[in-house]
Amino acid sequence: MADEVEICNLALSNIRAGSINDLDEPSLQAQVCKLKYDFLRDRCLRDAVWNFNRSQVALASIDVTIYNWAYAYSYPVTCLKIHRIIPAYEEVTGEASIISSLIDSQVLPITSQRRQVSYEIFNFSDVKVIGANETCLHIDYARRVTDPNLFSEDFILAFSHLLSSEIAIPIVGVEKGRQLRSDEIQLYDEYIGSAVEADMNDGFLETGDSEYVTVRR
Repeated sequence: MADEVEICNLALSNIRAGSINDLDEPSLQAQVCKLKYDFLRDRCLRDAVWNFNRSQVALASIDVTIYNWAYAYSYPVTCLKIHRIIPAYEEVTGEASIISSLIDSQVLPITSQRRQVSYEIFNFSDVKVIGANETCLHIDYARRVTDPNLFSEDFILAFSHLLSSEIAIPIVGVEKGRQLRSDEIQLYDEYIGSAVEADMNDGFLETGDSEYVTVRR
């Protein structure tokens, strides 16, 4: 499995900038990779729905008063991005035989018909808080994952191109680095697009025989 040094070397190879043996070595390549690695890893984790970092937990209610919201919940410390706030009771409405809808010439999966819970994010004394008007909520979110052994192959490849785009100019110089940066960003966007498409087709949601499908959580 890949480790941080191997991912950095993959990024360096994308721009033909040598390799490193350790992130703490005194080389320019190691210093730039170490500086940007964590920030760009988290960005890549946010930019698509990766199964290895997708998580669901019950939101913990807290005693905070938020104007115009009935309830306050703690924002999970490992959350990088909220995919969805899940209500205690969830309905998918429509004919049971219809598993997708044609909207604006785009086929949308039945999961897109799930009821959305309204919420807002606030900061109270430097603590992130979620305001909502419903109780017993769960959260579906992108979790910060730092262990490269848990990364998928597609994520590693995408991450390597994102990292390449940000280290190109500092390592190879402005003149050559600008074009390399543009090329690597384009490759990153292609990997993210493929990941988004794969996520839409990943998983299976069985429809029932009634007009309404209700799931209790």
